[in-house]
Amino acid sequence: MRRPLLVRTVLAAAAALASVYFTKLGLFAAVGTFVAWASLPRLPNAELRRERWLLLVAALAASVGLFRFLVIEALPGIVQGGNRFTEQRAISRLREILFAEDTARRIAVQDPDHDHVGSAALLGELTGELGLRRGKPLDVPLLESFPKQVKTSIGPATEIGGYFLVVCLPKLGGGFTAEPEDAVDEELAERRFIAYAWPSGTAPGLTNAVALDEHEHISLAPSAPQKPNSSGLRFGLMAPPSCADAVAPETRDAWQAWRHKQPRQTLPGDH
Repeated sequence: MRRPLLVRTVLAAAAALASVYFTKLGLFAAVGTFVAWASLPRLPNAELRRERWLLLVAALAASVGLFRFLVIEALPGIVQGGNRFTEQRAISRLREILFAEDTARRIAVQDPDHDHVGSAALLGELTGELGLRRGKPLDVPLLESFPKQVKTSIGPATEIGGYFLVVCLPKLGGGFTAEPEDAVDEELAERRFIAYAWPSGTAPGLTNAVALDEHEHISLAPSAPQKPNSSGLRFGLMAPPSCADAVAPETRDAWQAWRHKQPRQTLPGDH
């Protein structure tokens, strides 16, 4: 009886000591030590002195291993999982914008050339907060439950779920714009827009900005808050991505496809 008991105790102690270095063993070692202690037979203390000392050492080592597991493995994993969920929510919001733009294209809410293909709209125009091309707001907004916009250095944006969201449209004369005062190239806007989501700073740990276009290309690029003597990167009110960030030659290589998602090949209303 004593030999199997000793072997079990030595194994529990060995696993506990190993868990101090191999942190993923921490939880296993703590449980194993507890089971080994609870399963000690009812014998006089003198007969179990060696096993009890081994399990005491195991308990101390397993405590250290479990603490290191929580700090190094478990808590960062929980935080990263939360950040991935928040990022996924931002992507879902961008897809809501995509669906609203699809509707605007199909019903031609903005169709100055009367070809029955509507131009894309700014985010505030989709929500009804702004008048369509500085005119009358949509009678029925194409997006609902979006908070009121705030001013950023790229133009009006909506903050929701730890991200700022904005829509950029082709600008008359070239480039893209999110400013309602700028003239939109309506012909190009029938087939082109870029929506961005970037960390607002209210949710810590977010490290990516997201871009989505009319074909549902979804891509990510690094973001970082402002540090002393440097500007932020796709982060906060004053350091958003530029409207051409995802397509400009000097910055487009920073954007990588999200989960290798394939874009759609056609647009609603294509003939």
